[in-house]
Amino acid sequence: MKRIFWLIIGIAVGVYAVTRLKKRAQVLAPEGLQESAAKLAAAVRHFGDEVREGMAQRETELRDALGIDTAPNPTDTTQREDYR
Repeated sequence: MKRIFWLIIGIAVGVYAVTRLKKRAQVLAPEGLQESAAKLAAAVRHFGDEVREGMAQRETELRDALGIDTAPNPTDTTQREDYR
């Protein structure tokens, strides 16, 4: 009875290990890596878009708070540029 029990446990562990290894192999295959890289690139792009949107919102808030109506005119030579 004990031998049958341990045989069944061994088979179950073996099936589980093979299943996990197949999934890992799929992830590490060229198609899986390409898909992962595409997901990462999309996430980075989305993060950059969110940051730019937040910067624009904050700039608008600061301009409103300081009473600045427009951005500096690049053709206006009377304004000094800050080169920090």
